[in-house]
Amino acid sequence: MRAEKVRSSTTSARKTSSSKAVKAAQAQPKTDPLYVIFEQHLFHFQESDSDRKTFILAIVSDYLSYLRKKNITVPRSLEQPIVEELATQVNVMLVKKIYGCLSIADYQNNLPGSVKKRARTRYSKLAVG
Repeated sequence: MRAEKVRSSTTSARKTSSSKAVKAAQAQPKTDPLYVIFEQHLFHFQESDSDRKTFILAIVSDYLSYLRKKNITVPRSLEQPIVEELATQVNVMLVKKIYGCLSIADYQNNLPGSVKKRARTRYSKLAVG
């Protein structure tokens, strides 16, 4: 009888600790690396003479570099369609993010410093560049 109580308490302790880990993982949703890279470029944009296409391609390039560092390969035959799809997604993110602002610089002027710092911290955790 005593051995059964010890086993059941050990089993319930394992269930409790594993359920806590699951709840903790669910509480902190993982942010998409593409979005993290996008925010980093947007909040720390420096080239005022750069056009939208160049800005978007820089983000896509950083994202592909990130994928390579994670040993995720993109077949050459699919690279161009993937780049086009990613560029479309980044363009949509850009339009939604700076809605109501005339330029990226205009958007940056209205940002608090804490937002820029948080974006830089997330970006550094990705170890992209």
